[in-house]
Amino acid sequence: MEKIKKIEKSRIDRIYKNPESSGLAYKVFGKSENINDYSEREINEMILGIYRTKKHLLVDGDYFVNLQDVIKTECFLQDVSYIKKPTLATVGDNSCNNINNIRTFYVKDYYLITSDSIGGNTKHKITRYLHNIGFLKTGRGQFSKLYSIANDYKTIENGIFPKDLYHPIKRYINGLFFNDDYKISNFEVISTLKISAS
Repeated sequence: MEKIKKIEKSRIDRIYKNPESSGLAYKVFGKSENINDYSEREINEMILGIYRTKKHLLVDGDYFVNLQDVIKTECFLQDVSYIKKPTLATVGDNSCNNINNIRTFYVKDYYLITSDSIGGNTKHKITRYLHNIGFLKTGRGQFSKLYSIANDYKTIENGIFPKDLYHPIKRYINGLFFNDDYKISNFEVISTLKISAS
């Protein structure tokens, strides 16, 4: 099961006692109009914007996206930190950006792309969602305006993108909502960096 941030029990208890003021959309996107039909885990998920029954997600603009309408996902990779510091030579031949030399990826945003527009948009930011559930960590120092993802796999998936960058889509969109890690597999990393496998 995917690990998501645990909301304090006192807040969940308050929702059970006074569901009408909770701000949760369980009557629209949930499995029941009765708050007592939900487990603490389900309430925890709804606080974070996750409505698995009807496959809806509260995105960063505070509106819902039906994940069954998503045709693509995007990640904006802005920077990386290295194991071996780049030199003029390794920058020149781009060997510094070998997947095995990258310590941490620093991303700016993640997006869901839908087939139909919602409020005039087909691109929906989910960066705050991924941060709130505990996946994306805030960068430090020169990367403080970005989010960090460790290069744990040191693998280029399908020869196209770093596997670690697809992980949040794989587990916290596909796995969580569809029980299929590759349900939405059209994934693009947008970056000026060229990460290579060798």
